[in-house]
Amino acid sequence: MSHPVLAFYRKNFNPDLSQEHEVLILSHFRKEEYKKKERIFNQGDTNTRHYIIEQGLLRLYLVDYDGKEFNILFAKENQIIGDLSTPQPTNYFLESIEPSIVWSMKDSDMKKLMDSFGGSPLLDPTSYIQRSYVFIQKRLVSLLSKTADENYREFQQKNPDLIQRLPQYHIASYLGVSAEFLSKIIARS
Repeated sequence: MSHPVLAFYRKNFNPDLSQEHEVLILSHFRKEEYKKKERIFNQGDTNTRHYIIEQGLLRLYLVDYDGKEFNILFAKENQIIGDLSTPQPTNYFLESIEPSIVWSMKDSDMKKLMDSFGGSPLLDPTSYIQRSYVFIQKRLVSLLSKTADENYREFQQKNPDLIQRLPQYHIASYLGVSAEFLSKIIARS
């Protein structure tokens, strides 16, 4: 069985990693384990890490001045999550929703990895950043131009497993609606 980090790299960057590439990639990651509802970083922290999930579920969220939480992203197995503005102090919180095993990499190591391969697209995080940027743009357009019912159906179609794994209040926060309103949407579905 392939190492989870290598599986991620094969899926997202290049399916044909050499043994030299594998050793170099793995040398920049460290394994971390988190309990359910454990905070990985807090708003204001100077977080410099990106996290590939081997097992579990994480959420990136922010809290407004009234203490209300807004879920921005969820990441599950074989996905990556972090704050793209690293190394600036983050505006977000990152928390495990389930007990989780992750592999983290410093942003500076990501850059070193790129440099060691001469900027090769093999390990270029630009594609990760670009995909993340496109995802956030599409999410924003969806929130602004679609109804809550449409956004729920889209979330349900794209993430059927998350519907089962996430508490409804997390899904409601992600969709920008109250838990009560989400219950009405689900009842109509």
